[in-house]
Amino acid sequence: MKNHANYGEENTINLKLVIALSRTNTSFQRTMQPFFSNYDLTIAQFGVLETLYHLGDLKICELIDRTLSTSGNMTVVIKNLEKEGLIQRNVNPGDRRAFVIGLTDEGRQLIKEVFDAHLSVLEGFFIGLEIEEKVQLQQLLKKLNGIK
Repeated sequence: MKNHANYGEENTINLKLVIALSRTNTSFQRTMQPFFSNYDLTIAQFGVLETLYHLGDLKICELIDRTLSTSGNMTVVIKNLEKEGLIQRNVNPGDRRAFVIGLTDEGRQLIKEVFDAHLSVLEGFFIGLEIEEKVQLQQLLKKLNGIK
């Protein structure tokens, strides 16, 4: 038997928003993971490669901030990408105790190919929204996250 409790209009809307956000994220992950698997990448690995592709060489702490990863996860991601020959770890000339991570030629070639295909997958995922709706959704999500 269903519980039809009344939590108030705003609480009910908040609960429905959480469910909608969760379902959207799950749907997005289910769309993206098989796509990245075709390239033997995880979503986190793609995030690192894409960030380096667009921003250039970065320190590990900068990669963590830019990709919203944890340091523990980033260590594994970097280790695996390095093992695959897609990134390289270089001593930071400004601070010899730190490393700067950069793409190898192979990594740059792969991320260019993956990123171009990624744009098509995103287009398909968001096909149900008009451009104005996409802009509005982006603005609302930024507002929700406290970003101006």
